[in-house]
Amino acid sequence: MTVNDLKIFYGVEKDYQLTTTPLKVTKGTISKWKRLGIPTNTQARIQLLTKGKLKADLSGLTA
Repeated sequence: MTVNDLKIFYGVEKDYQLTTTPLKVTKGTISKWKRLGIPTNTQARIQLLTKGKLKADLSGLTA
C-alpha cells in the first residue's frame, strides 16, 4: 500500500488532501510515508478502515 493508493481510494489529487480523510493524518506523516513507506501495522489498520478495499502489503513481515 502506498500514498498513491490512498490518494486514488479517497479521490484526492494532492498529498495534503489526505489530512481531511478519515485517516486523520498530518502532512508530516504523509511525507514520512512517501519517504519510508507506510508501516505494516498502519497498513493493516487502513485495510480494516477501508473494509478490505485497500490491502496491507505483508511481504515484509517475518515469522
